[in-house]
Amino acid sequence: MKGTKLKLYSSNVRSVLLYATETLRTNQRIESKLRGFEGRCLRRILGIRWEHRVTNKKISERTGIRPIVEEVKKRRWGWLGHVLRMSKSRHPLIALTWNPQGARKKGRPQGT
Repeated sequence: MKGTKLKLYSSNVRSVLLYATETLRTNQRIESKLRGFEGRCLRRILGIRWEHRVTNKKISERTGIRPIVEEVKKRRWGWLGHVLRMSKSRHPLIALTWNPQGARKKGRPQGT
């Protein structure tokens, strides 16, 4: 039964979670949320409660699923290689190599 649930998690939940992560700007907070969500899902599938004190590394070994943050980084590197091989006139390569002209405004920069 757990094998079926893991297959459903990998095919449905994880694929939706990883959709368009190649272009997602991540930071520690976003990575922590991704890890937390994945941990909650896998612990619920495996029937692990908080008292059992099982590490994320052991859960990853038990399920055979790579951590979500590693998968995001792998996809991002793959996308970067794809963009760098594009012709010079393609928009993603132009956006990647674009250097804005002029100076910033005075004062503290806004958020994102």
